[in-house]
Amino acid sequence: MTQHYHHHLSDKFLLYLNSSLAMENAALERVQRRVQQTILEDSRQQLQHHLEETKEQQDRLMQLITKFGGTPTQERGELPLAIPPESIRNIIHSSTSAAEQELMQSVEDTIVENAEVTGYNLLIQMAEKMNMGDTIPSLRQSLQEEEKMFGWLRATAPAMFAKLWPQIESSSSSSSKIKTTTESVADIDQTFNCESCSTSFNSREELRQHTIQKHERK
Repeated sequence: MTQHYHHHLSDKFLLYLNSSLAMENAALERVQRRVQQTILEDSRQQLQHHLEETKEQQDRLMQLITKFGGTPTQERGELPLAIPPESIRNIIHSSTSAAEQELMQSVEDTIVENAEVTGYNLLIQMAEKMNMGDTIPSLRQSLQEEEKMFGWLRATAPAMFAKLWPQIESSSSSSSKIKTTTESVADIDQTFNCESCSTSFNSREELRQHTIQKHERK
């Protein structure tokens, strides 16, 4: 009876490890996109650094899962994001400047990091209770990397806001609202938003590729 109980628990732990791996799989894709799209150089460097860390975090989880006889998942989890209702979202997106987009994305970066910190904390607590102490150093290393990234995002948020706000203000001011048709067309040419997931792209071709890859599978 006790043995079955422990077996069941270690299976459950494997599921949680795979669940974390699925989150890292999704996070990797998101960070790759952010590196490409961010308009702030220091953010780009930090995100690039975190991209490498994310790959290592994936590897650590894969090693643990394999060690316990599991199969590392290739699937992607759903990252937690603060998404307003469609009615509001559509209005925001119809008038979003690059600076505003960056601000919103950096908020999402912070939400994702916070979730990852919380997730690794949970895994470590489970490992302690289940006497799987040998998994803890590996999990703790990932936790520390996530905490550092979360700390960086929180520490730089005020400066980032200060840098972006003047651009947001000027793009929303009444004088810039009255644009000639050609200017509006030039604006439209710059970004193409995906209807399904609100990601924006710099060309129709990029958007087309994204749609094929992301939304036309199966």
